[in-house]
Amino acid sequence: LDSEFSPLSQRDVVPNPRLRDDLPFIYTEPLPEPFIYPPESLIYIEPRPKPELPDLGQIQVAKIQVTGSTVFSPEELKEIVRPYEGRNLTSEQLAEVINQIAQLYSVQGYTTSGVIAKLDQIPPPDGVVQIQVTEGSLEEIRIEGTRRVNPKYIRNRILLNARKPLDTAKLEEQLRLLHINPLFYSVKAKLQNGTRNGQSILTVRVTEANPFEGSINIDSYSPPSIGSEHLGLNLLHRNLTGNGDKIDAFYYHTTTSGKEEFDISYQIPLNIRNGTLQLRANRTRNQITQESLNTFGIDGKSELYELSFRQPLIYTAQEEFALSGGFSYKDGQTFIFNNILQPFSIGADANGVTRTSVFRFGQDYLKRDVQGAWSVRSRFSFGTSLLDATTNPSPIPDSKFFSWLGQIQRFQRLDENHWLLVSFDVQLTPDSLLPSEQFAIGGGQSIRGYRQYARSGDNGFRFSIEDRITLGRFGGGFPTFQLIPFVDLGKVWNNPNNPDPLPKQTFLVSTGLELLWRPIPGVNIRLGYGFPIIDLDDRGTNAQDEGFYFGVNYYF
Repeated sequence: LDSEFSPLSQRDVVPNPRLRDDLPFIYTEPLPEPFIYPPESLIYIEPRPKPELPDLGQIQVAKIQVTGSTVFSPEELKEIVRPYEGRNLTSEQLAEVINQIAQLYSVQGYTTSGVIAKLDQIPPPDGVVQIQVTEGSLEEIRIEGTRRVNPKYIRNRILLNARKPLDTAKLEEQLRLLHINPLFYSVKAKLQNGTRNGQSILTVRVTEANPFEGSINIDSYSPPSIGSEHLGLNLLHRNLTGNGDKIDAFYYHTTTSGKEEFDISYQIPLNIRNGTLQLRANRTRNQITQESLNTFGIDGKSELYELSFRQPLIYTAQEEFALSGGFSYKDGQTFIFNNILQPFSIGADANGVTRTSVFRFGQDYLKRDVQGAWSVRSRFSFGTSLLDATTNPSPIPDSKFFSWLGQIQRFQRLDENHWLLVSFDVQLTPDSLLPSEQFAIGGGQSIRGYRQYARSGDNGFRFSIEDRITLGRFGGGFPTFQLIPFVDLGKVWNNPNNPDPLPKQTFLVSTGLELLWRPIPGVNIRLGYGFPIIDLDDRGTNAQDEGFYFGVNYYF
């Protein structure tokens, strides 16, 4: 879950700088666009031949028995056959009965099921006509077009919604999930008649996407004390082994060399319902490079190791609900004059060391509709004293704590050129927290108009609303230029027994304007200005303190 509530590095504290460990931060990636089905069906269903009945003339029918149905109750089938019992029927009238039963199956999505009349003797013995239903099933699944992806990866996921009786609507839903899977550029399928009545052969043709992705970025989302501008490189490879596993690595470096961070994670599916195991490691070095403070040689380093598992319980193209759980271990240390051990944050020991061992349990929910999307995330953190984690006498913060972090977002279509984004984030805890677990606000990804991590505390909330106004589009309709007016506000507060005091001003509110420009596909340029309605007493002179921020990304 930490990949969703990404921890970001130190806040800027003025005038008494103390090196902070990574601060938990809100989910900042773009909310998914509303899901719209492709204009055409992903599956072509070959028409089934209609059974031909011999010319029966007229036969006396006392009763019609329908056998082989597990989908519909005898009462439902009786509603169809009752009007035809106890009378003389022609071949055409008997065909009407067969077609009505077949239509009943088709309306429910069971389009490959077969319905025939068993007329071994004419007239039928005792006037009883047997109608046999052969419920649809897959005789064979053929996978075409794979180069790196293991065909079993595709076949096993299709089989999730391909049980007998075969529901073609559910089968198409599974194909749509493969279609939006980043492993594939496109997915098409053909359902042909099999060698027996009711059986089908499914041929799935995939075009694999490029497994390699990367991005280069420069932005001003770093605290001024360690360098407000930083460069980043992100490299990602999907499908290392052919089973949908992923390795993701990024490197960040501030322009003043005040921060250097390397993060690598490996994720592998453990089951066909997209349950994934993730291993992650992060190493960060920070150094105060602010001109008035760099002579003190204040720096710090930290290492993070994390193991987590995420399992979707609901997984469709429009909706997803998942639970996750994991364990993270973090070890941080601070120095003065570059190599002299020195504590700078509350809770650190005499050597400037803090360690946390935390179990985290998360829930996330995503719901797409034609007018927008809902995103809800929640995370419970239980700190422990395992692995020699930091322990202190009360009320000094340590690794033993409980906290809850939640977020809700709504992306709403107002009209073709107006999209409203509303988000609310909150953290609550009954404990005093180490700086690495506190809630931070301020900066271009939080409350715009204030420096990065202007305030942090045990508890906090942030609310943001913005209108994304599209002024230009690519030929395919994708926005190229957006004007984004916004209002941001937030507050942090400590628990009463926390010995680490907060500045007087803990409520921030701003309004401003942002420009998002995509001059060519793959390049995003973000420029913004936020006007701080509450002017902080400790406001600095950096461009962030003046309300300006930017971000430039190139994706390849």
